[in-house]
Amino acid sequence: MTIQMIIFFIMILEGLNLTGIPAIVILPTVGIMAAEGNIKLISILFITILGSILGNITYYLVVIMIGPKIYDVLYKKFKGLRKSLDKANVLVSQYGNRACCIGRVIPGARTVISLMAGTFRVNFAAFVCYSTLGIILWNGVLVLAGYILTVMS
Repeated sequence: MTIQMIIFFIMILEGLNLTGIPAIVILPTVGIMAAEGNIKLISILFITILGSILGNITYYLVVIMIGPKIYDVLYKKFKGLRKSLDKANVLVSQYGNRACCIGRVIPGARTVISLMAGTFRVNFAAFVCYSTLGIILWNGVLVLAGYILTVMS
């Protein structure tokens, strides 16, 4: 398995909130690897974005099937998540579909925005469109930060 495939699967898992390692750590590391010549910058940007989109779509679709039950369980059982869930709830309430883009670039909210979008039944096409914009911005900035800081040092 190539490093690109491994990164792709890590980003799918990160989109599902299953890695235990946040994107804010993963993506700059990928940028560093690109700067060191281990992988091509443009292809790895595409791979991280595609993996993130697929992970987030999967998360959204699972939540659509299960509904608000997940939200209620998480809120009641995991007090540490309440602040993030509240922040994401406010985003969805105030901004609707646009919250999917905004929530992708706010630490804390980004980990639960797919849950909120699925729970509150944000339109699927709007979810994909706005999430993709946010993912491109988030992944692009973090990968490029790792790349540029490495090249400059």
